Amino acid sequence: MTKIFFRVDGGDGIGMGHIMRSLALANAFPKYREVIFITKEDRNVINLFKENGIQFITISPNLTYEEEIRTIKEILLNKKVEILITDSYKIDQNYLIEMKSVVKKLISIHDFAPFSFPSDVVINGNVYGDKLDYSSISKDTEFLLGTNYLLMRDEFQRLEERMVNQEISNILVTVGGSDPLNLTPKVINSLDILEKELKKSLHVDVVIGPSFNNIDKIIEMTRKNRLEISLHFNIRKMSRLMLESDLSITAGGTTLYELAATGTPAVVLLQADNQVLAAKEMERLGTIINLGFGNKVEIEKLAATLIEIAKNEVKRKKMSKVGQKLVDGYGATRCVERILN
Repeated sequence: MTKIFFRVDGGDGIGMGHIMRSLALANAFPKYREVIFITKEDRNVINLFKENGIQFITISPNLTYEEEIRTIKEILLNKKVEILITDSYKIDQNYLIEMKSVVKKLISIHDFAPFSFPSDVVINGNVYGDKLDYSSISKDTEFLLGTNYLLMRDEFQRLEERMVNQEISNILVTVGGSDPLNLTPKVINSLDILEKELKKSLHVDVVIGPSFNNIDKIIEMTRKNRLEISLHFNIRKMSRLMLESDLSITAGGTTLYELAATGTPAVVLLQADNQVLAAKEMERLGTIINLGFGNKVEIEKLAATLIEIAKNEVKRKKMSKVGQKLVDGYGATRCVERILN
C-alpha cells in the first residue's frame, strides 16, 4: 500500500485553511492509499483529525528548524513513506530539498512563488496562481496552477446553477476557523442596520470556527440583538448553508472559492496579508465585493455596502454566475490524478 504523508499545521495564529485544503486533497486519494498527517501539537487540529477519523502524528511546536527537519526525515524513513505533501509558508527551499532526499515524490502546496522549487509537483489553485513566476530547480517540476486545481471538499462538486432570489432573506456570516480581528460582532451590528433599512426580518447564520476566542461576546450579542441569528459550531456541510443563503459576509481564503462554487454573492473583509491577492483578482472578475482589511472598515461603511448589494438583484445575479463559472469543485480530483500519474 502506497503511503502518503502530509506535513501541515493549523490553529491559533495560522488558521485552519492549510489543514482544510490538505484534508480535501487527502480525501480525494483512492481508499487503498494510506494517508497520515504530521502536524505540530494543537488542540483544535487534533480534535478535527479525531472527529474525521484522520490518522496523524504530532511533533512538538518547540522544535528548532534543524530539529524539525531531522525529526520529519526520521519519521519518513521509518515509515517508508513514498509521497510527501507539504503545505506551510514556513517550509522553505532547504527544508524541501531535505525532504526530497528521503521520499520518491515530493508535492508542495503553496500560495506564492518565493523560491525555486525542488518538488516534483507544486499546487497553487488560487485564481492568481497561473500569474506567478514559478521556477524549478531541476526544471522537471510540474506546476498545477489556477482554479482548475483548487483544493476543495467533494461537497462542492456537481452543484446546479444558482437561482438568485429577487430579495434577500438569509445571510451567512463566516470569517474562517478563527476571528483574530473580531469581525463577527462588527458584521452583526451592520446587519442590524441592514434589517432596519430593508424593513423586513432577516435570518442570519453565523459560523463559529474552532479557534474563535470571542465566542462569549458573540453569544451575548445574539441574545440582545433583534436579528434572528443561528450560531453554528462544528459545521459538517458548509455547502448547505451557503446554498441556503442569499448573501454572505466573509473573510478571504478558501471560503471565497466555496462561495463562488455555490454561486453565493459575497462581501469580503480581509483578515490576513495572504488573502489580498485572491480577493483583488476575484473582485476584478466580479464575483465578490472586497472592502479590504476588516479592522479598517467602519460599521457604517459595511452596512452601506450591504444595503446597496441587497437592493441590486442584477449585480447579485452577475456575481453568482461568474463565481460558478470560475470554480467547479473538481480541483482535488485533478491533482490526485496528476500526483499518481
